[in-house]
Amino acid sequence: MTKEIKIALTAILAVAIIYVGIIFLKGLKLFGSDHIYYVEMKDVSGLSISSEVLASGMNIGTVKSIEYDASQQNITVGIDVKQDFKIPEGSYAYISKEMLGGAKLNIQLGKDLTRNIAMGDTIPGKQTIDIMTAAADMVPQVQALLPKLDSILISVNHITNDPSLAASMKNMEYITSNLRTTTDRLNGLLASDVPQLMKKTNTICANLETTTNNLKEVDLNEIAQNANKTMEGLQLFTNRLNNENSTLGLFLNDASVYNHLDSTMMNASMLLQDLREHPKRYVHFSLFGKKDK
Repeated sequence: MTKEIKIALTAILAVAIIYVGIIFLKGLKLFGSDHIYYVEMKDVSGLSISSEVLASGMNIGTVKSIEYDASQQNITVGIDVKQDFKIPEGSYAYISKEMLGGAKLNIQLGKDLTRNIAMGDTIPGKQTIDIMTAAADMVPQVQALLPKLDSILISVNHITNDPSLAASMKNMEYITSNLRTTTDRLNGLLASDVPQLMKKTNTICANLETTTNNLKEVDLNEIAQNANKTMEGLQLFTNRLNNENSTLGLFLNDASVYNHLDSTMMNASMLLQDLREHPKRYVHFSLFGKKDK
């Protein structure tokens, strides 16, 4: 075998190995497969041949082909599924996009496990809004919002640079400091004066309770009877004062008694005055027993 033949065989073998490696890395089967299902979709953005096919998060196959059906205006996606995996009826397929732009075909399995979709049949496809699609749809809204956001930031910057804001913050700091001082004083009051006040209040309440208990023991009927007796005595005394036949009645009501008393007081006053002026008329005293002539 010549050197050129060896080089040619080596090159052919290398190309075959590279081809097989690419097929293996893409997840494609070298000799085809009979476990083919079809999915009809309106949009397959991001999906490509050899994309993963998932069911409940598990890899069950790869995308085998993507063809456009002009008659139905649909896109038919052929998927190669593992031989031992069964797809129940009621299942549907949808595309989920990745952060880097790739896409995967997901099979949402149906709940009827007694009947399966036959190989070669079509699985219905549904369009879903994933995170990337939603983010792309929000881009125009965000772009429209940017000028407003810029205006808001300018207004906020203007407000933050306003000297009145700094003065207001300083006033708020002063008010906060006063509130802190007031709170500390109030706490001190609650800790010292309030317990003493409560103690005095308890003492007053105890005294009131004692007084109330003592009042319960007082015989109010006896007090009322004594009061009635006192009132009767006062009434009797008043009647005697008003009675002209009694001594006190005559003294208070008879004018002659008052006049005699007044005359007696006047004579006694004149006697005392004469006694002061002429004491010798009433007192006789001599060392030798001689009487005054």
